[in-house]
Amino acid sequence: MKNVLFYGDSNTWGYQGDDPMHRLDADKRYTGVVAAQFPDVHFIEEGLCGRTICSTDPIDYGRNGMAMLPALLATHDPLDVIVIMLGTNDSKTMYGHSPFTISDAMDRTIKLMQSPLLWSNTMQKPQILLVAPPKMGENLADSVYYGMFNESSAALIRALPARFRTLAEKYGCAFVDGSAVTAAKCSDQIHLTAEEHAVLGRLIADKLRELL
Repeated sequence: MKNVLFYGDSNTWGYQGDDPMHRLDADKRYTGVVAAQFPDVHFIEEGLCGRTICSTDPIDYGRNGMAMLPALLATHDPLDVIVIMLGTNDSKTMYGHSPFTISDAMDRTIKLMQSPLLWSNTMQKPQILLVAPPKMGENLADSVYYGMFNESSAALIRALPARFRTLAEKYGCAFVDGSAVTAAKCSDQIHLTAEEHAVLGRLIADKLRELL
């Protein structure tokens, strides 16, 4: 059986901005939408609210995705495909990132994932499906998270697809432009509704079918 790891943040975890006390049901998350199309594949969800590519949150510990990655890869080794969708939380105002620094962090993350000598017992080198994060909604100023994220954050996210596509080409990864989906229907303008998860899941499943 093939193993696929989803590595992401709150949208991978299934956070509902309009109902934050309840995690979106497994079959409604984009990960579940994908899994339903591949019944003979083992899917592993590693979604964590607040997870970044490389930034260390001074309040919430354990959110630095690059720091946590080797242990998680070793935990789930061997892996056939890693689907990674990160970047939204790196756009928080407190981090002060630019499109260059976010894409540079993803560059280093991909190299880490392609270097099983650093983490793998089986030495199996997984394929990588890089997903650019969904766009933020146009009414971000009305979001409960406004201030944590602002218009500069939204602009950063809009700049990532082109850079991530270039990274995918550089390292021979598959790519999905998740910015085809906008977090427009949730009041916080950051998190996806079940309907938006379904759209993203179909996009990822179509590309994953080429890899499995």
